[in-house]
Amino acid sequence: MHSNASPLSLTVLCPARRPATTLTRTPKSTVVTLAGDLDAADVPWLRRIVSGELGLRPATLLVDLTEVPFCSARVLKSLADQADDARGRGVGFAAVAPHRAVLRPLALLGLNRVLPVVHHLDEAALPARTRRRASRPLPARPETGMAP
Repeated sequence: MHSNASPLSLTVLCPARRPATTLTRTPKSTVVTLAGDLDAADVPWLRRIVSGELGLRPATLLVDLTEVPFCSARVLKSLADQADDARGRGVGFAAVAPHRAVLRPLALLGLNRVLPVVHHLDEAALPARTRRRASRPLPARPETGMAP
């Protein structure tokens, strides 16, 4: 692909009960962007999409959960498993999750230790050392004892 070419963006239309999904592929990464609630019924469908993209072996695969107001523990566990699969294939993998709806369950389940998380898509371009620091759980707020 020519370096000045815009990234290929493909919108996948799913049945009404599925969250909206957009796949964006560039020479440097693939981003699976999800919008809407993700529950246990979505695990097989999401696994097929992410596994299919892993099979193409992009340099980095990001699952953007920025527009996901609810994400079940089963979905997060599945993403953690796929992060492990990605490591085995030599593919960088991270979830993009800037908000509590995803960060809190990740921390409570301990999955934040196995599923790399960045808070913005721009962070995915940071050096690996910085990304590891960004994927650590957020410190507790002194006034509430809860992560932001």
